[in-house]
Amino acid sequence: MKTKIHIWDLPIEKVYVKLRGGFREHFFEAAHQKFGTWDRLAKFLEVKRGDTLLARNWKNGLCCCPLSIIFEISNKLDISKNKIEKNIKEIKFKTKKEGRGGNSGKPIINPKLPIEINKDFIEVLGHICGDGTIIRKNPKKGIKLGYINSEPKLIESFQEKIKRIFGEIEANVQIRNGPRYRRKNYYLQYPSIISLFILSVFDYKTKDNMDLPDFIFNASKERKCAFLRALFDDEGSVSVRHKAITINLKPYNPLKKVRELLIELGFNPSRIIESGRVNRIGIHRKDDILLFKKIIGFKYPLKEEKLDLIIKNGWKFNANPKGVSKQKIISFLGEKKQAKTQEIVDFLGRRPVTARVHLRNLRKEGLILNKKVKRFDVWRLNE
Repeated sequence: MKTKIHIWDLPIEKVYVKLRGGFREHFFEAAHQKFGTWDRLAKFLEVKRGDTLLARNWKNGLCCCPLSIIFEISNKLDISKNKIEKNIKEIKFKTKKEGRGGNSGKPIINPKLPIEINKDFIEVLGHICGDGTIIRKNPKKGIKLGYINSEPKLIESFQEKIKRIFGEIEANVQIRNGPRYRRKNYYLQYPSIISLFILSVFDYKTKDNMDLPDFIFNASKERKCAFLRALFDDEGSVSVRHKAITINLKPYNPLKKVRELLIELGFNPSRIIESGRVNRIGIHRKDDILLFKKIIGFKYPLKEEKLDLIIKNGWKFNANPKGVSKQKIISFLGEKKQAKTQEIVDFLGRRPVTARVHLRNLRKEGLILNKKVKRFDVWRLNE
């Protein structure tokens, strides 16, 4: 598994940098001496205005220089890429246009190069797979990274991690509120250079093509748990009544991988259930709930409180008298004619696993039948 992202792992023709003061001046002056004049150096680099662009703007740090040109000069001066990387003061992404100009976002100031693929980085990937996104529909306008959530604690945590991973960079924060939102939402937007680092190790895709980074399966237990915590913070839910932790994702494949990760960590999650327009898995067993609290947990305060309440209440409950749940199911199907499994679960107010046991037993007794309709189990009386 890769542990670091170097600047040469990025598309260098789209990366612009500013070198640190003393090193920068020495670097360009050494290049000038190597070629004798600024014009000869400019000709070698295929840039215009050697006396102004090279001798003034880049040498004095008035603007960023293309990383591809920095590497061309360093090759001539026999300066290693590692030394260049250690002396970068600013780094940003810029799209190229015909002629002058181009679009660029904010730079990372004092970037922490090379970028470590550590626990914080893995947790950020979990949030990107949850309530985050990387927008690259129109690369000419940049490749923005976005993260939206209504929980301030998660928003603050995401911002802190981005700074710890990449360096000095501030998000553009938009607040979304109104009739469409039950709670005020905070939308963080980061410039393209952050997306560029992430895309160099994770080919993020959206909607039905969304997937998880495969290298998560080769990560340590601690990092797998950090990834899952971020994903459950964004997409998970906790039911105190049903003593369950569930996670919903629309695309099937990433949820399948979440289930595989949970199994690797010692959990016994439910099979994948299609519910409406999303797919869902659940954690229901007592040992699994306790294990989730121990090694994964939540940063989302309300979800954390609900999880603690499940554990505090324990697993003792007043069971229905023998046969009552079965009779309820038969009466319900008599009125409804047919119903999906989730409708029956909601009607009984019992744990999904308990309701399914009753349904299977009733089917064995020949009292009810089921059929698959668009991957749903639909039940009816055997009349």
